[in-house]
Amino acid sequence: MLKQKAFAKDRHASSSTARHSESMSKNLDKYVTTKRAAEMLGVDHSQAARLLKAGKLQGVKLGHDWIVFVPSLEKYHATKSRRGRPASKVPQLRDAR
Repeated sequence: MLKQKAFAKDRHASSSTARHSESMSKNLDKYVTTKRAAEMLGVDHSQAARLLKAGKLQGVKLGHDWIVFVPSLEKYHATKSRRGRPASKVPQLRDAR
C-alpha cells in the first residue's frame, strides 16, 4: 500500500513537471541566462544569482544553471531601491530581446 502511494505521488509530480516544462518551452524566448541577466541589470553574475536565490528575480534552475524570467528583471529594475552602491556597469534592459 505504501509503495502504491509513493508511486502515485511520483507520477503526479512528474506529470506536473512535464506540464511546467512544456509551458516553459513555449515561452523560452522570455528567459535569459544569469550572465545575460547580470549584463541587463549592470551587475556581476554572482549578484544575479543571489537575487534569484533571495526570490527577488523569478527563474528556473536547470541542472546547475539558472535561467531568468525577463519580465521579473524589468520589474526588479523598476522597483529596486536607489540607495547604496551604484551598479558597476550600465544596465542594458532596453535590448533584452
